[in-house]
Amino acid sequence: MKLAVGGCSFSDYRYGITPYGKRISEELDCEYIHAAACAGSNNRIWRVLTRHIIDKDLTAGDIILLQYTIIDRKETWSPDPKPYDSPVESLDEPWEDGKIFRLSVHSEEYAVCNTEKQYSKYHNRCNNVSFNTEMFWTNHAMFDALCKQNNITLININTQYDRDNRVPGIVLDDILEEKELRLDTAHMNQKGHIVSALRILPDLKGLINGQWNSFSDFSLSRSWLY
Repeated sequence: MKLAVGGCSFSDYRYGITPYGKRISEELDCEYIHAAACAGSNNRIWRVLTRHIIDKDLTAGDIILLQYTIIDRKETWSPDPKPYDSPVESLDEPWEDGKIFRLSVHSEEYAVCNTEKQYSKYHNRCNNVSFNTEMFWTNHAMFDALCKQNNITLININTQYDRDNRVPGIVLDDILEEKELRLDTAHMNQKGHIVSALRILPDLKGLINGQWNSFSDFSLSRSWLY
C-alpha cells in the first residue's frame, strides 16, 4: 500500500517541518508520495496525482489524502527558470527551459520577472467565484471517478482552505485555533502536524482493517509527541 497526500502549504514540508502525511506513512510502514506544495492549487493537486496514477505509481489499494485549497489558485508555465528565492519554502518547480508558476491572489509578490507580474495581475482580474466553483466541482467529479475506476481510496482532509467548497472528510480546521499548534495563522507547527496525524491515523487504520469508523483497537506510539 502507498499513501499519497495532495494539498497546499498546509500539508507541505516548510520551515524544517515534517508534514503529517510523512508521519502517518512512517507509522503505517508504507511508501509515501508527497503531492502538496506551498501556494499550490487544486489544479496542481489533480495534475500531480493524476500523473502518478497514469504512471502506475498509485494503483489499486492505495490511499490518497486530499487536502483541497482555495479555489481561485491556478498554475501556468513561465519562460523564466529563475526560482523564487526563499530558504524555507519552494514556490515553483522546474519545467523544461522554464518553470511552473503558481498563481494566487498574492503571486505578484513572488514573481521574478515582468511576465509573471503581468500574468498575476491578469489572473486576479479574470477571476470569477462562480466559474471557479463550477470548475472545482466538475474537476473533483472527474478525479473522484478516476480514483474509483482504479480502486484508489480518496479521503478528504478539511481545513480552513476548503471551507467554501468542502467535500466532507476528516476535519482539521479547528487545529489552528490552538496557539501551541500553529506556526502562523494559516499553518501548523511540528506539534500541529503530529496532532493532525494522530487524528487521521485511526480512520486509516480502520479502513485498512475493513472497519471504517470502528477504531477502538488502534494504539499509536505517543513517542511522536516528545
